[in-house]
Amino acid sequence: MVINRLPDGLSGITVIGAAILPEEMEIDNPGLMDGVRRCGVQVVYEGSGTNLQQNLHSVSYLDNASGKSDEITLCLNDRDGDWMGGTAFEKERDLDVTAYMWNWGASKSIEKYHCGNFTVDDITYQGGNNRITVKGVSTPAASSFQTDPVSKTWKQITLKQIAEEMMSKYGMINLYFWGDDPIIESAEQDSQTDSAFLYDICKKQGKALKIYKKGFVIFDEALYESRGITARFTKGDFIGGDYEWNTTLNGTYTGGVISYKPPKQKEAITVTIGEGPRFLHIRETVESEGEAIRTIRERVNAENKKAVTIRFKIIANKDLVASCNIEIYGLGRIDGKYYVDSVLNSIGPGGYTMDVTAHLILQRL
Repeated sequence: MVINRLPDGLSGITVIGAAILPEEMEIDNPGLMDGVRRCGVQVVYEGSGTNLQQNLHSVSYLDNASGKSDEITLCLNDRDGDWMGGTAFEKERDLDVTAYMWNWGASKSIEKYHCGNFTVDDITYQGGNNRITVKGVSTPAASSFQTDPVSKTWKQITLKQIAEEMMSKYGMINLYFWGDDPIIESAEQDSQTDSAFLYDICKKQGKALKIYKKGFVIFDEALYESRGITARFTKGDFIGGDYEWNTTLNGTYTGGVISYKPPKQKEAITVTIGEGPRFLHIRETVESEGEAIRTIRERVNAENKKAVTIRFKIIANKDLVASCNIEIYGLGRIDGKYYVDSVLNSIGPGGYTMDVTAHLILQRL
């Protein structure tokens, strides 16, 4: 079993180069409870383990709060050319990845970070260094959900009902829905894939969406931002003390304007929310005043996420996931409550680290 030491500044952590924990090193093996920080990765392919512990070079997992699918990348050494026949991994197959951390939060402790369930969608062989890169996405990539254009008019239906109909269509089983669910008078799906349409209609209704292999998570981001703090960070927690903080006025707004035309009415009605001086003028088709209000708020609040942002890298924290809230403290004007937009997990010769992107939680429109 190869053990990789971390560079200076991250000493005290070791990485077990295991794509799946071998039988002689069970997760609760007492030999790992020696106070030394260690991490390992368990990969389950098509429902069973694969003996790749000497081949795994690194794992990268991108966890997005909404709007994009989660992604996993496995990088494996193939020095002996054992897999050049393509028998180890195949596209459209199931991949499940979990990271384990020993003695991380406390001595003699075991912590688990489930990256998720993915569909293999990309395999690359590099002959020069005999390396294989396997990529997976958290969506059902093999289905027509993301490929086939659909034209359909949805009338007198709620967002939850649209999601449930699509789940039934694609054999999904899980739906987590958090937020109000008003009736949508009419929505036109014009030669859009079901995946693209669901993202669009959620956005228009002011909801965030995460698509998984077996279901959807649809939630009101404002409700998530109102939750408590998952973790607190200051400069000393950032690797190398490094971080990037930005505040910008460009592309942010204090209000929004949209017009709609009710049925059987000649004149359009203009809806305005907020006050000047920076109005976002929205050109989208809406069917009612309520939909107009939701659209303005969603668009303005989405644009204003970039008003204040922060990026930093830390040693892995099992409690830190996209869509959680964190606090930055001890940094003056940078201090505040932030919403985590994405977490890039990196496990390899450099240890187990997380690159975090977040935005300051501001008063919503």
